Formats: sequence, C-alpha cells, structure tokens
Amino acid sequence: MRRADAAAEQHVAALLRDVPVNPAQVAELVRQRGVLVLSDVTLPPTAPPVAAAAFLIDPPARSADLIGVGVAKSWRRKGVGRRLLTSALTVLRAAGVDRVHAWAHPASGGASLLVSAGFLADDYTADSDGRIRFLLLL
Repeated sequence: MRRADAAAEQHVAALLRDVPVNPAQVAELVRQRGVLVLSDVTLPPTAPPVAAAAFLIDPPARSADLIGVGVAKSWRRKGVGRRLLTSALTVLRAAGVDRVHAWAHPASGGASLLVSAGFLADDYTADSDGRIRFLLLL
C-alpha cells in the first residue's frame, strides 16, 4: 500500500467511478495525500493500482471521512478492499486520526466491508439517498 501520486490520478478516478466523487475531487484528494492505493507487486511499479481508498482528512479534528473504496473488477471478492481499508486505517491512526466516518446503504457490500473492518452503524442517521452513517473509533 502507498499514497497515490499525480501519475495515478486517472487510474484512481476509474477505480472510484462508483463513488460519488468526480475526477477533479479525486485530484484534490490525491494532492492532499488522502488517497491510498494497493498495487499488484508482481507487476512493474508503473502498473495501475488494483484498489484505491479515498479519505477527506481533518487533522485538527483528528477525524477522517471515508469517501470510498474502489477495487478493479478482476480483483473483487478476493479480500483486496478489506486489506486496503485495514492498512489505510493503520496509516490514519499513526497520523493521529482517532475516528473515521463513512456512509453506505444498509445491507450493501459497502456496509458489509465497513462492519467487517469494525465500523458501527448509526441506524438513526440516514441521508436523502437512504445511506446510513458508520463510525469507527481508532
């Protein structure tokens, strides 16, 4: 796992295509060092990442919002998203973040990923799209 750099912006945007974030926002998150990627170590270092996790980090508040996790289709259902998220949470904890917020639809794959990583659902807080809020205290 590593932080995404400007050369990976296009690939990160493609991985996060199902996340409500546009390429300009991805570029800004990469510049803010809020995107972590996982690469296939059997490929050259210039190969596109196979997964990306984007966070909006608020250092003064010691918190982060998980914007989304994206995994290349050929790598899905192999634990790659969970490995990336777990590693990313370790990096955030080391950077001083003590809570992470996320949103997902109940009973979705995203919600399942969050719960498996230790997030708790706040079933009383839902947005206009029907997503519920999740919280993880690090």
